[in-house]
Amino acid sequence: MTSVLFGLPNEGRILPVAQTPQGPIEYQVAGTGPTVLVLKGGHSSRTTRLGHERLPEHGFRVLEPSRPGYDGTPRAVGCTALQAADGMVALLDELGITRVSVVAISAAGHTGIELARRHPDRIERISFESAVALPWSPGIRRGGRLLFGPAQALVWGVTRAGLRLAPRLTLRLQLAQVTSLDAGRLVREMDASTRRRYVETYRSLWSGRGFLCDLRHESPSDERIEQPTLIIRGLNDPSVPRVHAARLEALCPNHETLEVDAETHLVWFGRAAEAVWQRRLAFLAGAQQE
Repeated sequence: MTSVLFGLPNEGRILPVAQTPQGPIEYQVAGTGPTVLVLKGGHSSRTTRLGHERLPEHGFRVLEPSRPGYDGTPRAVGCTALQAADGMVALLDELGITRVSVVAISAAGHTGIELARRHPDRIERISFESAVALPWSPGIRRGGRLLFGPAQALVWGVTRAGLRLAPRLTLRLQLAQVTSLDAGRLVREMDASTRRRYVETYRSLWSGRGFLCDLRHESPSDERIEQPTLIIRGLNDPSVPRVHAARLEALCPNHETLEVDAETHLVWFGRAAEAVWQRRLAFLAGAQQE
């Protein structure tokens, strides 16, 4: 009933599905050149855009899978970070792709860690962006299961309805969860283009059964990640505190960290967006120069 009332964010969108030994994995590909595997974060659907859609304009092929439990990829592909990482490599095998660079965003952080650690011969370098690298707290897990289990369709349906009927109020309520700044002031002062990007992103969100998997993700080993690593985090992000970046720094001896004065967890929007984009682009381009 909820989908009838509010509509799914991806209706009418049909993407290819690779039949891998771990199960079917939905994906989309754009551009030509060195491949960048983009692992979007929690609640992100196949239509969510976080700046990576610009990479094909700069000589990259972007491979964007739907992670287990999201959109057309069943959670049976792998509900742990380790299984999800192996599923991504199975997708690469099916598509005949030998090596990739990785962008691991937010709740996909653990999957990115396991990819780099378990399959070092397949991963050139990895950019962790607002990435989760520690287990969720018990409180977040309980709340996440309550809001984004069976109720997720209602939660996101109401959110999209609010963005249509009262966009500024709804955006303020959403951003209050991902910023340590005054969300009301942020919404009042942001330019129209930035506000539009936030609204479009929140309209695209849909947890499916994927976020319930994300809540279980861990990467407990202290085995080092040797690939070149970029760690990007926002200084005003309460949802992924500094300790997550600190763990990545400890795991990755060949790392560089970019801390930006972004307004929210979504560092790809707003005043830090250009700095994040330029650093990500330069980092990924570095793989071509090695």
